[in-house]
Amino acid sequence: MFSDADELLGLATPRGGEHGDGNRGGGRQVSSTANNDHAMEEDLQVRTMEVPRWLSTTDVTAHLVGRGKKKILEEEYECTIVIAGHGSGTKDPSMPGFHLPHLHITMSGHDVRQLGRLRRALEDSLIDYVIENTPEQEDSRNAPPSLGRLLYSLALSAANASPKTKDHTPNRTILARSHYPMIYHTRRTIEEGANGPPTKKVWMNVVELPQDDSTSEYHGRFLAGKQGSLLEYYRTKFNCRVDIYGVWGDDDDLMCAPYVLVTSEEGKSNVDRCLQFIEHRVREHEEKYGASRAGGRRILRGEMQMSDS
Repeated sequence: MFSDADELLGLATPRGGEHGDGNRGGGRQVSSTANNDHAMEEDLQVRTMEVPRWLSTTDVTAHLVGRGKKKILEEEYECTIVIAGHGSGTKDPSMPGFHLPHLHITMSGHDVRQLGRLRRALEDSLIDYVIENTPEQEDSRNAPPSLGRLLYSLALSAANASPKTKDHTPNRTILARSHYPMIYHTRRTIEEGANGPPTKKVWMNVVELPQDDSTSEYHGRFLAGKQGSLLEYYRTKFNCRVDIYGVWGDDDDLMCAPYVLVTSEEGKSNVDRCLQFIEHRVREHEEKYGASRAGGRRILRGEMQMSDS
């Protein structure tokens, strides 16, 4: 089952009025047909979906729509699907998103509910791809290391595509599907709560890890503290779960760069406060050990306000 936000993704073409030409007899019939065709075009709804760069490959495109899957999806959800951007194999520069450095999916149809269901089906397909292409974890309850990063990217894409979204700040905390427990993804059902667990949502954000400038090694263990003491601090102080990926010898299991995933069931402010604490510790570590992040320092809310004044 989908939330209202999931069903209102993207920008809809504004609906126009009907204009007759005032002709009588046969002329009126032609005008009515033309108006009906025009109304159908006006009713066409368009939704978009962004796939993160690290998953924008021809293999992923084939997984999503290859071997007849595109036709099956279009028939099931009564829509058309266009995939462009890096990794799509599309050679037509007129396609929407052709020049983007990542996969860009455009979905068009007349029923927003069907488009919402299609988006969910494509998201599930990407989740399955990550699960299927990650070595099996020692503990089957643990999510694949890249899953949290994917879920965060999908949630951002969905929110940014909604006409109701006012805050388009990059890397902001967002409500997303949870990466735990794995049963929510391995025993997925079409209808929420039918013969399986419902979808679980959490507030989520991602932090880039610093990288040693000389060895290219990622640093992140310091954020866990001695014997995981800081992980417990995040739970008790901020009611947040913090997962650190790619620094425990698990980097070969990652499809994306090492990162920190911060989640909370309590609220957005919990994640934001925890994130601020982590960011300051990362900056201290960077200054002390000469490490840096590819995207540079994260701009915190207070710093944004100071820079604008």
